[in-house]
Amino acid sequence: GMSKYDANAPVGWGTVGGKITGSSDKNAVVVTTAAELINAMSGTDAKTIYVKGTLTFSGQLAVNGAQNKTVYGLAGSALVNPTHTATVDKTGILMLKNCKNIIMRNLTFKGAGAYDIDGKDNLTVQNCQYLWVDHCDFQDGVDGNFDCNNGSDNICVTWCRFHYLLKPYAGGSGGSNDHRFSDLWGGSDKNTKDLGKLRTTFANCWWDEGCRERQPRVRFGQVHIMNCLYSSSVSNYCIGAAYRSNIYAENCAFTSNNAKKTPWKRYATAKGYTDYNITMKGCLGAADVQQHSGNIAYFIPSNYYSLTAYSASEVEKEVSTYAGATLNITTATNKAMAHGSTTAIDETSATAEIVETRYFTISGSEIPAPQSGLNIVKTKLSNGKTIVKKIMMR
Repeated sequence: GMSKYDANAPVGWGTVGGKITGSSDKNAVVVTTAAELINAMSGTDAKTIYVKGTLTFSGQLAVNGAQNKTVYGLAGSALVNPTHTATVDKTGILMLKNCKNIIMRNLTFKGAGAYDIDGKDNLTVQNCQYLWVDHCDFQDGVDGNFDCNNGSDNICVTWCRFHYLLKPYAGGSGGSNDHRFSDLWGGSDKNTKDLGKLRTTFANCWWDEGCRERQPRVRFGQVHIMNCLYSSSVSNYCIGAAYRSNIYAENCAFTSNNAKKTPWKRYATAKGYTDYNITMKGCLGAADVQQHSGNIAYFIPSNYYSLTAYSASEVEKEVSTYAGATLNITTATNKAMAHGSTTAIDETSATAEIVETRYFTISGSEIPAPQSGLNIVKTKLSNGKTIVKKIMMR
């Protein structure tokens, strides 16, 4: 389902200087394997990709240079890498590299459990622009749940849920026995590619049980964290303000004792790398504060875009109810939620005699809805007959 506060569209930095349109819901295809997903996401042609069932990964797969894609997770679908291993290349799920104008909604990522071996993340985003990640559920990333770096910009993360259901693995080569560190925005103080980039809006996200740190931890970026929920009982700190971060956190709710104890922490402490800015405003369980080191102006989101927060007192109920893969996206009824409407679907009301309608491309691949051009429509009737027709969609 969807909250009354859900814009059902990109917000914040995802709307500045350009637009995130993804595929505009054109050219639908259903994928059921990891290889099919990577293949469908590749290239720059508009494509709407529906993920069906469990897609199993045996290492992080990369999509490089893709544009104009929308990926929807159907109900019950998941991208999964279940194998606990010390072999780095066998960890992680998905990487987006040098991509632009991508939408990912209602996807569930399930990693193998936190393990500090400098492994891979459930989702890694490098040098991508205009990305909207919405209503996704990130669980048990080996290194991180969702990390973003290398000059990525104009990123919008809405209604996502981050949590850990598996016990962390100790004894990894990296030295931490509990690496449930969810989201790292900017991988190194020395990566000047990130200067002026990593501009991100997190709205209505939930850092849930099991998150220890990096909710998120930020370098370089002007990052707006609005109406987010922090409820992990094992949190060491929630928001990390690292080198040249410029964070504005407003109307968030810190509800667990640990989250209230350390809602944010300064990480810009290495010699020569001490600049940071943070503003905390209107949050529940965290004091209003403005702190900085260095001479960079405080980031105020309203100077760049218009986005209105609701009261922090409503965050716990709204976000815990609606964050994660809660959208009812389905191909079985030929309806898919997208921008508040249906995706290129024939809405002629079905009579009682029609049991099932299925759509196929001219080459015979099943699709969730008719697309532009020639389609084959198979209609199954309650009397056992099947009618097959070709239809042209303009």
